[in-house]
Amino acid sequence: MLSFKRKSTRPSSIARLLATAAACFTALALPSAAVAAPVAPELSFDPGSYDFGLRPVYQTVQGTIQLKNDGAEQAWFESIGVTGSGSGNVWVDSSACWSANPLQPGESCPLNLNFNPGEPTPYEARLRVDSGGSTFYASLSGEGGSPRFVPDASPVEFGVAKVGVDGATREISIANEGNWPGGVFIAVISGGAVASYQVLDENCTNRVLFPSDTCTVQVRFLPIAEGVKRATLSLFGESDGGTQVALTGTGAAPDPVVAPPPAAASTGPSAVTVVVPHAKRDRSAIRERKRRRRIHRRHRMRRLRALRRRRNLLRHRHLTRANVRARVQIGG
Repeated sequence: MLSFKRKSTRPSSIARLLATAAACFTALALPSAAVAAPVAPELSFDPGSYDFGLRPVYQTVQGTIQLKNDGAEQAWFESIGVTGSGSGNVWVDSSACWSANPLQPGESCPLNLNFNPGEPTPYEARLRVDSGGSTFYASLSGEGGSPRFVPDASPVEFGVAKVGVDGATREISIANEGNWPGGVFIAVISGGAVASYQVLDENCTNRVLFPSDTCTVQVRFLPIAEGVKRATLSLFGESDGGTQVALTGTGAAPDPVVAPPPAAASTGPSAVTVVVPHAKRDRSAIRERKRRRRIHRRHRMRRLRALRRRRNLLRHRHLTRANVRARVQIGG
């Protein structure tokens, strides 16, 4: 008697193992293909660094650096700013780049730089851009310039001179030891015994002194009273371009007036002779001294008035520049 067995429909053990391995491979491979690795941004600066050069103090100068996307993907910015020791005097206007955020491949945007030195010293800073977890830098540098006038001596000694008699004349040399050209617009004796000193000649005012250049001022000592006489030679210049020189001298007592000898007795009853030697010459000398003092006072008042006008003008310019810088910083 023949018997027939039903063929099993279950898969074999090997087939089940192969199916399980294929399912696991598929489960592991799909997430890796679906999530792509992030691409790091590639940014560059053109030029790679920026030097503002030597610039006068308290004046703002500008420059521009281009920020370029050299990568194949768009780049998003997280922050743009300036760091370093000179960051207080260098700032950036990044509005154009923020408007272009994200920056597309091959595109660039301008970063407008501003430099305002407060001291005649070098400044160093770095422009910083953060994008996609990466940081990019560009070096920034500049130097502030200012004239600095230095006398060859201070105080200047004039020694001893008798009252009313011309004393020593000194030539004072003034050198520009700064790193920027400048000049003075007035030279005047001020403070203390101003009437005992006179500026005879000078070649400093209304002249541009470049670094290492010199000019001279001639001052004469003419004491009007006894004792130590101190005063100041003041040279006022543009911004910080002025200087002051101390003057000192001593007035000595004048020569005593010698009484004329008594007149000889006349032999005649009506002959009376009175001799007054040098009376007219003494009066002329007194009038001449008074005239010189009046002229000196007039010159001094004119110089002081010009000094006040110049000070008011400089104060107005300084306030105007300060307001402009404040508006620029607030606006940037």
